[in-house]
Amino acid sequence: MAMKIGLAGYSGSGVTTLLALLSGDAGLASRHGGPEIRSISLNDPRLEQLVEVFDARKATPVQVDVVELGDLRPEEGGGLKRETLARAAGLDALVLVLRGFSVPTSAACRPGAELAEELQSLMQEFAIADLMPIENRLERLSKEGKISSREAQLLIRLKEELEEGRPIRGMGLDKEEVRVLSGYQFLTLAPLMVVANIGEEGVSEPLYADIDRRCAEEGAVYMQTAALAELELMELPEGERGPFLEELGITSPTRDRFLEGLFQLLDLIIFYTVSEKEVRAWTVPDGTPAVKAAGKIHSDMERGFIRAEVISVRECVELGSLAKAREAGKLRVEGKEYPMRDGEVLHVRFNV
Repeated sequence: MAMKIGLAGYSGSGVTTLLALLSGDAGLASRHGGPEIRSISLNDPRLEQLVEVFDARKATPVQVDVVELGDLRPEEGGGLKRETLARAAGLDALVLVLRGFSVPTSAACRPGAELAEELQSLMQEFAIADLMPIENRLERLSKEGKISSREAQLLIRLKEELEEGRPIRGMGLDKEEVRVLSGYQFLTLAPLMVVANIGEEGVSEPLYADIDRRCAEEGAVYMQTAALAELELMELPEGERGPFLEELGITSPTRDRFLEGLFQLLDLIIFYTVSEKEVRAWTVPDGTPAVKAAGKIHSDMERGFIRAEVISVRECVELGSLAKAREAGKLRVEGKEYPMRDGEVLHVRFNV
């Protein structure tokens, strides 16, 4: 299943422009008629190497679904629109886009204080959205005489923190508390990335240090992009973009930095399964036990797990097959609790 990333920002911040840039759909902004969703495939040289070695008929890279959350103007009476909340269900991460250019199509950048104010306003919008289901649930629990229950006490704590402007993600919840909240769709619990969408005059220098610092303190990831300037270069053949990107001061494409930021934010690694039928990339949090990684592939593999056979992509490519790796003694046998590392090929032995 692809990761689901919510893309949000006030009108005019360039949310759709950023989505067009990430997806490589240059015409998206001109024909935009409402919130869009685009699936992005991770460029993965290791996957390509494995496909060549195994002569696989199918290659399945990591997929990221990026969803525009839509209109952030509150409904009458407060709170985000139901359609917006519905699109935000099941997010793996939330990305807030700030308008860093002074006026549309301008190369100039806005003052940092204005962006900080915009970020605070967005955070308040999402805090209000989280407060409403908490208040409704507490009212029901009170009527049922369950106000002293573990759930109610946790919700009271969350309510107090949100009313002080603190997001749920920064409250230090333990695993059991997160489990209690699993039926809710709290936006301020989702891991956060902040993107300053700037004018091209600011590309070659780091801007908005205060926002960067705030993100670091809150465990969020910050990046900046001149999305419009980079999007306009997509009209050129890919091989001709380099000098123009360099002239703008863009040393790494936004799409690559965006995906790198997501992996950093979610602490993800990639492992691979291989066969002549399919080579596939999978994501799990760094250090995930082999048995849980097996469950990501199929629940039967986790249930009937016997052992894992593991090798690095580099060694697998050098040796040419799992059979040759096994003969050379390079295919390591690991147990259930083996912590998976980035760039490994996993073969699961199981029985159900």
